[in-house]
Amino acid sequence: MTMSEEDVQQKLRDLFSDDRLGVQSTLNPDTIVAGARRRRRRRQLIQTTSGMAAAIVMVGSGLAVFSIHTKDNGAVISADQLSMGQTATSPVPPGPGTSAPPVSPPVAPSSQASVPPPSSAADGTVKPPKSTAATKPPAQGKVTTGALLTSAGFGKLRLGMSESEAEATAGPLRAKEVRGGCTYGYAEGSAVPGPTSVSLTEAQGITVINPAGTVHTPEGIGVGSTEADILAAYPGSTKDGSAYIAPAGAVSAYRIFVANDGSAVSILLTSLNQDCQFS
Repeated sequence: MTMSEEDVQQKLRDLFSDDRLGVQSTLNPDTIVAGARRRRRRRQLIQTTSGMAAAIVMVGSGLAVFSIHTKDNGAVISADQLSMGQTATSPVPPGPGTSAPPVSPPVAPSSQASVPPPSSAADGTVKPPKSTAATKPPAQGKVTTGALLTSAGFGKLRLGMSESEAEATAGPLRAKEVRGGCTYGYAEGSAVPGPTSVSLTEAQGITVINPAGTVHTPEGIGVGSTEADILAAYPGSTKDGSAYIAPAGAVSAYRIFVANDGSAVSILLTSLNQDCQFS
């Protein structure tokens, strides 16, 4: 049973007034009770203060531990910031006794164009990377030396001329010879740029014009031209033994003879679909 302060005071008065003590106590019961009351209030105050301090420490610890991590950039927001209305993107330095949360390094994009690194010159200038595109082949060398042999003929001598027309133009054919259905001869003079041999038939007239000297075509193919030059000038050319047959006109073609190294050594003009030899 808990006694009130009045009961305690009364008990103390009765105790100190008891004659059996044999002495007159100098202690005042009111004074004792008042001192006890002060001590009890002091203990209550200490207990209250201790509880409040513990609560503050716990709250402070909770604030230091409690944090929010954003999913985007790892920013940290403490609880006291939320109470003060601060934005979620402001970084907060770690408090005493706490370590800052680890921040993941930015991830480099995985899909990047593969580009060769630029090179630096001796003077410090940066050179662009070399292009891997195919380079354009050099332009073909055109030959202009010698007489001109066209797809129609040589000088005034033309493919398709009959024997009489050829002799009327260039004079009598020299060293004329008939073998089978073909007639072979040799023409020279002012009608032609240089001596040339011809082959002709009675039905087709002149079918082959074979100059003896150096000649070149209007497309710049002549003695010394390479196989690459020939194919570039006449893409439809075909190889026949040691010669390229290059289309020259609707009814004619060049027969370009090449050496073992692929360079042109001579050119003649021939009608298509003829059977005479290249004299």
